[in-house]
Amino acid sequence: MTSANRQERAEGTVVSRGPAHHRGRLVVVALGVLYLVLAAVGLATVGWHDFGYEEPVRMFGFLGVSTLLCVVHALLGVVLTTAGLRRAATAIAPVLVVAFVAMAVFGAVAKIFGGSGDPLNFNWWNVVLYLVSAAACVYVYVTAWRGGDR
Repeated sequence: MTSANRQERAEGTVVSRGPAHHRGRLVVVALGVLYLVLAAVGLATVGWHDFGYEEPVRMFGFLGVSTLLCVVHALLGVVLTTAGLRRAATAIAPVLVVAFVAMAVFGAVAKIFGGSGDPLNFNWWNVVLYLVSAAACVYVYVTAWRGGDR
């Protein structure tokens, strides 16, 4: 923090964050809304019942979905949206990168080694979705560090 920023804080004036911070928050909120929509549409598709293995069901014709996966999507959506609205997007981004990569690896392993009995009902499109989400979180974190808006 520069001496000018310290003086502005001491005087009570608002210190504005850079555009990278605002873009990061927007990306995190958009991801949160996306996952909340996926959870709602997924629950409308499969219903609220058995949390174990289900017959393969596709949402929008290509994304694998199950009741358990809808719960995971809803939790991710709430965390993402809350973090974006509470100005914690940069802080939560590395945690979400790990979570999304773990989900992608789980999905890839489940598809490569049979996929039968997968309670989340992943397919390759789910893996791509989680890798793109992880890349978006990396973007949020890296741009905040480069811009000095940690």
